[in-house]
Amino acid sequence: MAADSDSKRSFRKKIGNEVETVGVVPVPDDKRTLTANRLFIIWLMASASATTPLIAKLLYPYGLALIIAAIALSWVIGFIPTGLFSEMGREVALPGLIVSRKTYGWDGSFLFSVLFTVVNLGWFGLNTAVGAEILSAITHSSTIMWDVIVGLLQLILVMFGMKWLEKFYVYTAGVLVVCYAALTAYMFLHFTVHAPRQTIPMNWGTALTDVLTFSILGWIYNISTTSRFCVPASRTHGRSNLWYFLAPSVGIMLSVLVMGVMGAYSQEATGNWNIALLGASISGWGLIAAFGAALAVIHTNAMNLYPSTVALLSALSSYHEPRRWEQPLATVLLGVVGTLLAIVGILSHVQTLLSDAGDLAIPFTFVMIVDWIGVQRKRTTADAFFVPPRSFRDRVVPSAVIAVSIGFVVGFWGEDFLPGFFYNVLPLPVVAGLVAAIIYAGAALRPEHTTVATAAPATQA
Repeated sequence: MAADSDSKRSFRKKIGNEVETVGVVPVPDDKRTLTANRLFIIWLMASASATTPLIAKLLYPYGLALIIAAIALSWVIGFIPTGLFSEMGREVALPGLIVSRKTYGWDGSFLFSVLFTVVNLGWFGLNTAVGAEILSAITHSSTIMWDVIVGLLQLILVMFGMKWLEKFYVYTAGVLVVCYAALTAYMFLHFTVHAPRQTIPMNWGTALTDVLTFSILGWIYNISTTSRFCVPASRTHGRSNLWYFLAPSVGIMLSVLVMGVMGAYSQEATGNWNIALLGASISGWGLIAAFGAALAVIHTNAMNLYPSTVALLSALSSYHEPRRWEQPLATVLLGVVGTLLAIVGILSHVQTLLSDAGDLAIPFTFVMIVDWIGVQRKRTTADAFFVPPRSFRDRVVPSAVIAVSIGFVVGFWGEDFLPGFFYNVLPLPVVAGLVAAIIYAGAALRPEHTTVATAAPATQA
């Protein structure tokens, strides 16, 4: 009996040791082992959502060739800011919302952390609900049951943190590819399939906005949350550094490209962009479709719940020293709340609000990039971000907050006062982000602001 009890305690200890508790403090060097190839797979799979083919419905009237062109051009627009955020995480081993303390001040960072906690949780709930509906339709079973199953699986996975998220993505990537390849093969064998043709004039501004906000620039402020687990920038060089820089953007947009093309063909052949729903009418293949759709939902939604947890921890750490078990507790709380909201259907009424709040993300990240490169010069030590505020400027940086606010106004209402070129030809959210960055650069890039902070080490309770 004693041996059996010791074995149980040993098992519980092993499980406890695997639960991620690093929170928002600097990731220890011995845990910074993520390679560029693994970083690529994480974002390839995170972007391969069951709803990613929806981009094909949004762009369907432009025809297949222009859909592909819009996705490719979106990568060209987004790969540099995405790569810079990826490098930020490798240089200071911190999530972006902690780094934002130097850009916006502690109080400013706190407010953005709370906002992005809600936004990420909202998308977690919405995607859980959408995924449950797809799985319910495929398996002809209860939607609530799938809400619970999908929510619980994601909650457990995220509790074990980036180490196990990365393993999950790597080892299920092939399964996801096989499932969607089987559905695509079935579609081509049983339907008359033609490449979608253009039926309306191309509006590049609208098309690029749809793709960028749906994919690469919608994810950008979460990139350093994963790259902080990568091999430090100081230990890599040459082509390796370039691949670390490109891996997140290439992974995100490759998924959008492949699943967008599948969705376009599905829309043309079946009248529905959601190729996974073919499984509902395929005898014997429904399980394949359900499993593929479930993986796609979990892949993406884990990367909504994980950043939501980190954002909440960033907000909490503004007012007390980080504690070891806050991360798993925050994950459980947010996972349960998000799943309950999906079950009761509240989130379907706030989708517009979540999208509008997301309009802050691009100005927020563009201003941070200017600050990180131009003001901090990429040399602020990780410990400096945990030094408590000592002055008003440490609490709020008016130039950064004002710049983001103006960027939000441009992105949200720009069509009401800007010339058509800025939203019919250019992607308006990127215009908004550039406006915010330029305003902040004009105010901040002066000699008295371009200092590098140092501090005593941060500790974890």
